[in-house]
Amino acid sequence: MANPVLPTEELPLHKIKVFIPFHSDFSQLETCAPFLDRYGGVILVYDWNVAKEAITKYYEQQYPDGWVKVIPFSLRNILYAIQHLDHRTIRGESTTIKESSSSSNSNKSSNGSWNEEKEEEDPQPQVVFLLMASMNPDYGAFGLTQKRILEAVKDALPERVCSVNIIGHCMYGCASCSGVEHKVPLYFTRYFNRSLPYTAEHILKEYCTLDEGSATSPLPGRINVLVAPSCGSTSMIAQRPLVQLFHRLEQSGRFKFLWKLHPTSLQMEGYDLTDATGEEQAEYDNVQFIVSHFSVTREEHACLLPFMEAFDVVVTDLHSSVPFIATYFTPKVILSYFNDADYGSPERHKEFMDQLNTFVEPDELEKLLIHLPAPKGDPSFFHSQYGFVDGKEDLRFGQLAKWPTEKIRPSTPFLYRETMADLALTWKQIYQGMVDEFKDVEGANNALGFKADFPLLKGTVDPPLVLPRSLPEPHTGAPFPLTILSYNIWNGGFSGGLPLNQTAQVILESGADLVGLQECSKPAVGGASGREYILPELMKLLPGWYFSEQKLDTGGLRGPWAIISRWPIIETTPKGFGAKIQLPQATTTTTTSHHHDHDHPAMQNGIIDSTPPPPRYVYFFNCHLFYFPYQPFQLLKIPYGTQPFLSTADEAIASCTEARGHELDAVLHEIQTVAEADPDVPVFLTGDFNEPSHLDWTPLAVLAGLQPLSVRWPTTQRLYEANMADLWRAHTTVAEGEEEEGQRKGQSPTSSSKAGTTTTGIPSSSKDKGQRQSHNHATTNTNTNTNTTRSSSSSPSLWSPSSLDAIERDVVARPGLTWTCLERELVETDHYDRIDFIFALARESSPVALREPPVKIGEPYAKVGEWNDRVLGPQWPSDHRAVVATVYI
Repeated sequence: MANPVLPTEELPLHKIKVFIPFHSDFSQLETCAPFLDRYGGVILVYDWNVAKEAITKYYEQQYPDGWVKVIPFSLRNILYAIQHLDHRTIRGESTTIKESSSSSNSNKSSNGSWNEEKEEEDPQPQVVFLLMASMNPDYGAFGLTQKRILEAVKDALPERVCSVNIIGHCMYGCASCSGVEHKVPLYFTRYFNRSLPYTAEHILKEYCTLDEGSATSPLPGRINVLVAPSCGSTSMIAQRPLVQLFHRLEQSGRFKFLWKLHPTSLQMEGYDLTDATGEEQAEYDNVQFIVSHFSVTREEHACLLPFMEAFDVVVTDLHSSVPFIATYFTPKVILSYFNDADYGSPERHKEFMDQLNTFVEPDELEKLLIHLPAPKGDPSFFHSQYGFVDGKEDLRFGQLAKWPTEKIRPSTPFLYRETMADLALTWKQIYQGMVDEFKDVEGANNALGFKADFPLLKGTVDPPLVLPRSLPEPHTGAPFPLTILSYNIWNGGFSGGLPLNQTAQVILESGADLVGLQECSKPAVGGASGREYILPELMKLLPGWYFSEQKLDTGGLRGPWAIISRWPIIETTPKGFGAKIQLPQATTTTTTSHHHDHDHPAMQNGIIDSTPPPPRYVYFFNCHLFYFPYQPFQLLKIPYGTQPFLSTADEAIASCTEARGHELDAVLHEIQTVAEADPDVPVFLTGDFNEPSHLDWTPLAVLAGLQPLSVRWPTTQRLYEANMADLWRAHTTVAEGEEEEGQRKGQSPTSSSKAGTTTTGIPSSSKDKGQRQSHNHATTNTNTNTNTTRSSSSSPSLWSPSSLDAIERDVVARPGLTWTCLERELVETDHYDRIDFIFALARESSPVALREPPVKIGEPYAKVGEWNDRVLGPQWPSDHRAVVATVYI
């Protein structure tokens, strides 16, 4: 080890957590290790990284205390990790973070949500992103894009993210990074501090043939040679004649070659080797030959430095940083393969080249090995380029980067969903700009964490159907407010071990007028077979309510279902999916008014018409579609029964159609029948569909990390085509004064200040369906005016590209997760989703106005923001949230 006189300056300890996108293999391990050891943080592993399992296992073994966590690279995961920072700055001290535990509720507040206020009160470290990818503009499109997307995170959260820094993964001589990002020898820190898990002595004992009785001396006449090639077509590892030379020389008995392969070479089985030149396949074949015929270092021995110290002869590639690293240990015999075909002939320092012996052809290398030149060189050139190694390189780097030395108390709350939605749109723009600039879809996909063959932003998005905030004119009678609830009661709370009266309490506190219930039975008591119908018992807790028993032959845990109502149920549909409900008569004014007649339909020529208004009705449908198989779990590779995993959207759609298509046929047939028979009667549908919405699994939701891929789920797609408006996603016209208020707050004029929704017209009837669908492609939109317009119910829906961005943003900001909310959202064995719905038939003859965006209950009341998607409290009687919507009819 070279030990020059070192500076003795005292360096400050920074109060940070490091986030490191691990874009490749173990070749990056040692550069980032000093930061991880000192500060802790997060390793972000890309989905396409063929070494991701090995990387995850390595860091879990190195940091079993959670000082360093490994998570997949995604926008959701990055923001979630920032939000739930480990506040420790010294390893081993207690932490204020509330860790997840499936066996205990001790980390939850009284309402079951994560206690984030406490986290906001505590001073916390700031986040630093450390990037190791190449920023070379000639072929560093991936690295440049990675830098842009993480700088966008910093810009969105300036109080929490203090820096995006490039530490590279190479040093002088590498054509990828070339040491241009900084001049701090981070690769040497753990080696200098003797904190590596192995030393030069260990290397010699494990890999070299030593003289008997000696721990470090080779056999007399035997030459131990370290072969440390780079990778790629210009490396000696791709040259079969050189590999054959090494094999012949080793068989002679005079040489012992130990191959320290580049980690990428050991992971080639995961890459596509079908390049046009065949060079990658040739490299792969050579690696297999080397592994079979030579001694090769173990993958976990990632740091090259103990090997450099142990061996007097090193054979390497000139275009890598390895020969420069070797100069730290000079005098030494360094033999460098000179093939810079990819990069041209680089200009090198003569002082550096004088320390090397270069070769091109196998016979040149053979002569150098047979007649070894004397060791030469000294560490002065290394120090002239990178300064002195003192074991404090990470501190010096932080000083150069101006990292903070104190914790902070953020002055603004962390709006997790809002930030993720805004950043997702920004990342989308960066992605598209990168593709345009570099013509590199693969690099753009990779920088965002997705495998290159995944069609990240391909396909179109259906804009949600539009409902007005107030009923269109002319409209007979005063608007009637109607509150609708859809609720899977989890066998009346039985499955959660809670009494039935808590289910009744949810229904009453929701303020609902009409309720669609699912799972209205429980296992029979006393060990008897079958199931016990609990609706009669529940109705005793709801005195004065009406109900319709949907004792459909559904079998299993789903049935029976039920419709309950504050108002009389006068008839049910033939198959029992729906009920016709009579609402109270509209009240009329009894005082003289100066308004125009059309403001008060009961007034004619200033005289009040005493004729009672006609009765009002609604059709209310409720269903619980088949629960198995559950295709989102199949796509996410989450075991659920015996069903096989799925890989594509088409597979999922086909499976859904087979599982639920026939039930949906029956429901839609009854809806269509009553809608045609009573065109003036509003129609609603509630249910647990056991299938997500195609309006939720969008390309932007995939980019944000909410979903694994974009899927046009067939159940909601068919309802959409039937003009059934999903009330959670329905976009609404802006209420009076709301547009001005939204603009004052800096929102888009197409955004509602309540839900970020977009204003356009409502399709007048099913005849508009084709026109509406023709505007699904942003490129065909003709409405480029983004100002709010008050469209009548007869106007077709026209969407501008900016409107589509607002719609997609809403999917990320307001996902509406309703099911499986018993664990923290990022638990790997579960997946939150929205499978509980309220639909309204959107048509001119029986218009429906959405009073306000629907809300979920079972949590602190919120329409958007932090509390909307947290774990359900221990006293909530279901594994589903209840969805509530209030409309005017």
